[in-house]
Amino acid sequence: MKLVKSALVASALALAVGAAYAAKDDDKDRKGFNDMDKNADGMLTRAEAAGNKDLLGKWKQTDKNNDDKLSRAEYLTTMAKKDASTVKQKVTGAGREAKEEVKEAQRRAPKADASAGATTKESGKPQ
Repeated sequence: MKLVKSALVASALALAVGAAYAAKDDDKDRKGFNDMDKNADGMLTRAEAAGNKDLLGKWKQTDKNNDDKLSRAEYLTTMAKKDASTVKQKVTGAGREAKEEVKEAQRRAPKADASAGATTKESGKPQ
């Protein structure tokens, strides 16, 4: 019975974690640096980055040298932090979902028959 429960728990965790890393459609429209750099000068202006609201919202923090343009390094630094944050959210969310799935699986699992391993009080031998 413990083997079945262990297999069930492992399966639930594998499914939950796998789902957390599954590709989502929200990221497929996200443009990268080269897509936004219309004049291919290696720098992004606010006008070029107009389609990326997240980047515009962090423009001052991202523009380290305050030249009102973003170099590829400045852009990548900010996007790497954003990507790391997204992964962290997916992983912690997957953990929560996995725990919920395990609880549900345990709730639905048939209970072991209490009399199957019962012993008599006097002899300590199986009935």
